Amino acid sequence: MHRVFLLGIDGATFDLLSPWMDAGHLPNLTRLTQEGAWGELESTRPPTTAPAWVACVTGVNPGQHGVFDFRESPFVDPRRPLISSRSVSAPALWHILSHHGRQLGLLNVPVTYPPQPVTGFVVADMLSPGPESGYTFPSELRDELNARGYVIDVEIQKYDVQTEADAHRFLDDVEAATQKRAQALFHLMDTRPWQFLMAVFVAADRIQHLFWKTLADPESVSYRAPAAPRLRQRILGIYRAIDDLVGQVMARADADGSTDLFVVSDHGFGSTKAWINVNRWLQQQGWLRLKPGAALRKRLFYEAMILNDSSLVRRLLPESLGRAVRRRIRGQRSVFKTDLDQCIDWTRTKAWFASIPAQGVYINVRREGNGIVEPGAEYEALRRQIRDDLLALADPRGGQPIVDRVWFREELYHGAQTRFAPDLLFVARDYSYLGRELLGTRGAVETSMNSANGFHRMNGIFLAYGPHVRRGVRVAGAKIVDVAPTVLFDLDLPVPTNMDGRVLIDALQPGFVAAHPLRQTVPLAWAGRGGDPGYTDNEHAQVQGRLAALGYIE
Repeated sequence: MHRVFLLGIDGATFDLLSPWMDAGHLPNLTRLTQEGAWGELESTRPPTTAPAWVACVTGVNPGQHGVFDFRESPFVDPRRPLISSRSVSAPALWHILSHHGRQLGLLNVPVTYPPQPVTGFVVADMLSPGPESGYTFPSELRDELNARGYVIDVEIQKYDVQTEADAHRFLDDVEAATQKRAQALFHLMDTRPWQFLMAVFVAADRIQHLFWKTLADPESVSYRAPAAPRLRQRILGIYRAIDDLVGQVMARADADGSTDLFVVSDHGFGSTKAWINVNRWLQQQGWLRLKPGAALRKRLFYEAMILNDSSLVRRLLPESLGRAVRRRIRGQRSVFKTDLDQCIDWTRTKAWFASIPAQGVYINVRREGNGIVEPGAEYEALRRQIRDDLLALADPRGGQPIVDRVWFREELYHGAQTRFAPDLLFVARDYSYLGRELLGTRGAVETSMNSANGFHRMNGIFLAYGPHVRRGVRVAGAKIVDVAPTVLFDLDLPVPTNMDGRVLIDALQPGFVAAHPLRQTVPLAWAGRGGDPGYTDNEHAQVQGRLAALGYIE
């Protein structure tokens, strides 16, 4: 029986891979472009990990699947708990395949914790608290993986990568975790039956969040730092290991002759050139108010962060003292609930910016006794005013507008969950100017060039290889919602009519396409949201720490 292997490389982008491929460093990915089909894969807007991967496996936009962030929408739950597999309001590939009786396996696919029953196995993702949690289905698989030293995720928050020694320690641990995941993958492939298998590897994303400017931004001081050549060489070694993994999967596909391999990423990557302190800007516009005393507390914390980011201070402070300061700042870094619930005066606030992943502004509309903006004319007038003022927002360093486009939520999304999205969403200089929620800042727009960080872009990757795939063709216009219907079509299964994506016919052999006309079917009945994942306080803190270390929570 024909099989499909869907390999995710979180954060992978041809912007980084193509030069290495041209230089001969990544022979297996190069072979995929020569002997298969490939092209860029457009992410969701904004290009954020959780909504993008959920769109990949459901084939629908966030307005249908309901995931806009790593936290629940404030319109779903004002406490904004972390999302989980129960937050997804559309059936995923594994639900559809289980419905058709196909054997399947999932390894580290984002937003699969807690794991749900399938006709096969699930090893959940970074939202799993730790090795003692119920991160597998069936449950006994957990002990089998733990005995093999499986690593759920590297705890980024424990490293101070501004020091070279810790940077290399972090990279060593990322590579070791990747090797353990690869070992688990091949063990599961060999010991479990499967007709669909999906595994996601996250090393590229973790590295690029912390080292993008070191890798790929010659304008940055991080790229020119004395340690940068050594770090680039070490990082290239990890990408070569990922390429080796791709080669091993290709060899297995060649050996059985009945497996198509799809390699995808959820988004691309690029430098974060500047921060847009959106809540500070909303304060300046008169739409957000803080409680007495909150502004001073946040300003003091913010000034400590700025001092820490100063290249002069880094040079003058002894390394041990610098490490202690950064550890203190990381430990005290504010989180959403502390900032908004304790600092914002909701009785006088009309709009606020919730989070980096959502890249949007929520309006404090009156509902169920809360909120101060009246629905209807007042709401629409305020939305238009915020949109127009965002488009006029200028960079103080040059006076030029920085916001490329602003959307009302219904202009980006469609479906029953659209009402839970931010009221407005925006993109500034192709996400190189990144909105953040931090309170207490000096100005609305500030540089981020003193840190090595990067963040997501729209251009992910798509590669395909196997008996049903055309050889040496470039696929244009592929979107992340196209992956799920393409997988179903490749497995000769009907595509649900609610999927927003299309089958990527251009990637597939014409003979196969002609012999298998597209069939469609009604979508599975789906119960919708099912509540929070049931974390203990310690588990919640652990998962939240991972997300904060990646810049998803401030």
